Amino acid sequence: MLAPDNDFDDCPDLAISAPSLLRRFSSQLNEALALSSSQPDVTSLVCQIEPFQDSPQLIDPMLEDTVVAICRAFLTSRKPWHCRVLYVLVKIRGAKTVSRFFPNDVALLERILCEIEQSDNEQWESRYILLIWLSVLVLTPFKLSSIDNDVASRAYTLTVKYLSSPGREREAAAIALARFLVRADTQVDYLPEYVEWSKTVSSSDIFAILGTLATIAGLFTLCSPADLEPYLPHIPVVLAAVKRSQHTRTNAVLRKLLCKATCRLALCSLALSSNEVPESVENCLGELITTELADKDTLVRYSASKAVSRVAQSLATIDHENVFVPEIIDTLFASCFPKNTTADGKIADRWHGGLLALAELLRRHVLPLPRYSTKLFEVTRGGLQFEIRMTTHAIGANVRDAACYVAWSLFRHYPGLCNESSTTTQLVQGILSELTLVACFDREVNNRRAAAAAVQECIGRHPEVVRNLETGIALVQCLDYFAIGSRAHAFLEISREVSMLGVARGMIEFLIERVICSWDVDIRRLAGKALALILSDKDVIGEYALKLLDIVEKIPDGRSFDERHGYVYALGEILDILPKNDPAIHALLPRLKNVFDSMTFPAHHAFVLYDAALHVIGPAASLFCNRSLDIPQSYMAILNDALSRTGEDPSTAALRASACSAAERLPNGIINPYDWIDFGKMGRPGFILALGSLRPPVDESVILSICELASKSQKEYDISIRIAAVRALDARLSSDGHMLSASPLYNSKILVALANSLQDYTTLPSRGDIGSHLRLASIKAIAGHASKLFAHSGYSDPTTILTNLVRISLEKMDKLRLESLKSLRLIVPLIPIADTSEIRQIIAEPEDKNEDILTNGHVRYFEHMIHLCGSKSFLSRPAILGLAACVGGGTGESVVRAARDAVLNFLTSTEEAEKGRQFVRSAVELFVENAEPVPISAHPTPPKRDYEIAELIGLLFEMNLLAAEQSSVYIQTYNKATRLFTLAMKTNNPHRIGITVGLFSGIFSAANASAKVKEAAARKLVSMLVGNMKQARQAASDALFLLASEKGAENVEEMLGEIDWTTCDDKEALKNAEKRICELFLGVK
Repeated sequence: MLAPDNDFDDCPDLAISAPSLLRRFSSQLNEALALSSSQPDVTSLVCQIEPFQDSPQLIDPMLEDTVVAICRAFLTSRKPWHCRVLYVLVKIRGAKTVSRFFPNDVALLERILCEIEQSDNEQWESRYILLIWLSVLVLTPFKLSSIDNDVASRAYTLTVKYLSSPGREREAAAIALARFLVRADTQVDYLPEYVEWSKTVSSSDIFAILGTLATIAGLFTLCSPADLEPYLPHIPVVLAAVKRSQHTRTNAVLRKLLCKATCRLALCSLALSSNEVPESVENCLGELITTELADKDTLVRYSASKAVSRVAQSLATIDHENVFVPEIIDTLFASCFPKNTTADGKIADRWHGGLLALAELLRRHVLPLPRYSTKLFEVTRGGLQFEIRMTTHAIGANVRDAACYVAWSLFRHYPGLCNESSTTTQLVQGILSELTLVACFDREVNNRRAAAAAVQECIGRHPEVVRNLETGIALVQCLDYFAIGSRAHAFLEISREVSMLGVARGMIEFLIERVICSWDVDIRRLAGKALALILSDKDVIGEYALKLLDIVEKIPDGRSFDERHGYVYALGEILDILPKNDPAIHALLPRLKNVFDSMTFPAHHAFVLYDAALHVIGPAASLFCNRSLDIPQSYMAILNDALSRTGEDPSTAALRASACSAAERLPNGIINPYDWIDFGKMGRPGFILALGSLRPPVDESVILSICELASKSQKEYDISIRIAAVRALDARLSSDGHMLSASPLYNSKILVALANSLQDYTTLPSRGDIGSHLRLASIKAIAGHASKLFAHSGYSDPTTILTNLVRISLEKMDKLRLESLKSLRLIVPLIPIADTSEIRQIIAEPEDKNEDILTNGHVRYFEHMIHLCGSKSFLSRPAILGLAACVGGGTGESVVRAARDAVLNFLTSTEEAEKGRQFVRSAVELFVENAEPVPISAHPTPPKRDYEIAELIGLLFEMNLLAAEQSSVYIQTYNKATRLFTLAMKTNNPHRIGITVGLFSGIFSAANASAKVKEAAARKLVSMLVGNMKQARQAASDALFLLASEKGAENVEEMLGEIDWTTCDDKEALKNAEKRICELFLGVK
């Protein structure tokens, strides 16, 4: 709301922590000022004070001491950062406030002028602060010529120079120049010169124009009308030239300054006139009201509104016959609030500008209220209700904000408002009711808060407008500034509290007539919920259900989709609270059937219309069953259509959730779950998901079918079907959990399905690791029902779930990693396995929540969880498998770095030496499994996990941690690396080829590897130099170059450097180079 500062502090937490923050800032500032040579951390220093921009008054206790200390340091040892910190203080508190504490010793004038002259190559903050400082020093009471003969000339030249600056120096220069020109000793010599100069400013130089207008406005403020009288004929010439500029139409700041200068010119002309109003003032007012108040930019409209009110206030002092001010107000009403005009954005601008002008007139107590009471209240009420619907949005939020400003100004500045007549009291009560509705139900938070502020003014200053003072105080307490900041809280909580104060009927009608049909789908949903909450304790629920149904029936088919959605959705909310014995049900049910039988769902609006229809189907189906009536076929058709939707976009997911909510309300026996299972198998996951929402009990064979779907592979069923099946199991465990846990067979089936889901790593080129959604759903199901699943489990191998969770707890995806650890903490105590003491100690939740690895970032997490990799239990292998996925590429940089650092620190720690050796042994065993050479044609496609382990082994080679391994290990490693390399070449995967190159390099460098294995690894690297894949040739050449460098084979280095291995296509040259390198390299001892 465009009103003066109110008593609310928008940052209550900042107000509490302000003293400590300011002490920290002062401490850091003093340390920085004490540093004579080094550069302090200015960014950190500034960050301490910038949070106060929302509550600038909180820095006042330390402002003077801080500014004085920085200025003294600047004068002693000039540093650029001094001006940067001062600028931040100016940005927070304002130049006018901060400049009061600048040193104003007249001896500093020449020093500051010199600093400005030498600041061209410095940051703009320095010039800005120096010009602000100059604006203080030019106010010295001594003649400038007494300081030095050229001081005045230098000050004028510098300030005029920076008037055309594109930065904020222009603003400071305008202030300094205006103060300089109004001095008694400079006015005669420099003011005429400046006026003539302003007439010569180029119309194409936008920055010079802005600086000139700012200076002119400052002159009118600082100089008396008598001193400016000789120059008044020249000012309109300058303003007229500016209006003709090409920038006037596009630059809002320029038009704002034009309004300001025009207003000051009119005020000056009025001050110089006797009792007559100059024609120039009339023209000025006419232009402000008809043009500037309807400007497309709020900045200009607000400036014009203040200009109109100031001129009107000045006219009121000479308008003894009370003629001029009424003419202004009549023109304002006629121009800004036209009747019978097309609703568009321009009308909204006129309304906004007109309401701002009325608010400013009221603030200055210029508007003669008895004469204009009816018009004022009519316009204010219209402004509070203003909204123009466009195709996909609505305009008018700023108009409602301005109307709140009008009400605030009226209540604050007209104390005897309700004493004038009973009619006025009734009008005020009407405005108060509208403000209350805006405070509860407006879409925009600033409008709700502005309306609440106006309500507070009304009740605080005019308590007679409410039934009793207690009701008024309760209303003010409900409309708390912070409480109404949340839209959902305002709609659902605050509105209900307010409705209990005797305004429920008005709120109900307001919701039905204006909010439920909003353009915003979220507002429509909130409005429907709010309507149900307000009606919940009333005995007229059936009456309003019929009323909403009347509205729905009158909406033309194929039109007004927003209205149809809103009213149907609200109808569903009311049916949900409708008493079973309400007499309106008899009339409702057949009409509901007819509405749904004729309902259509056009493609562009299908989702929102399905959302509303499904919201009604649940409670309506219950009403039909309570009356022993058949549920209409149209209900089931709509539900089936919604569940048949495919896709994974948010709209489809939300539609499925709505359909599941509707299915949850259906009575038992209405749905044949086996039909839904068949539909799901045909690729419609919505039906499988909805099986989890059916009312219990559900036949156990249905549960087995869901388990079967969850256990299938990607080749058999799409991932979306399996995700839906796992989520359905999760829901069934919530509703049928006790029955299922009592049956070991079904319990075991569920655990097998969830265990299989934990191993799904389905990856699609277009969507990445979509199996992660299935793993996450399974983890949540296990964690949510651990006590049920493992209490009476017939599951023969619970370690499968445990090992899968351990593996995922060290993998790359943050959400899965953390959820797995939470699940482990729940299920480990429930699994009857002896070898879990070590994992219990590692995963235990600490007493101090701040020490929990769940909330301490990647580094702390991996440093702690890596101890599982060095464990002697069966869990070390799955832990290493999970960690290998993080050590390689393809994950977030911070995750890779944290995982690699954890491996390095763990394996080089003397305290964890034994665990480190166990880690290495387990990793090597994992890698060399199935490493025996087999014919290439018999090679199965290795899983991605093999390459992840290979990359971990490559890292161990780099760290020289495999040196103690037996020579047989290197033979097995070579065989496995050869297999992986061959398959990587077949799949044309450069990253995987690079992994195998690293393995061959590591084998060649290993001290314990046999000479035969080393030679085989070297020959493999050299053979890659003539391969068809350029990336493989480059990787091999880089690896050989490093190996040759380690062995001191300079001739090999030269040979490798002579050929560009990524671009060379000369096969003969490559073969000759390969042969030569092989001879040279393998001949090195």
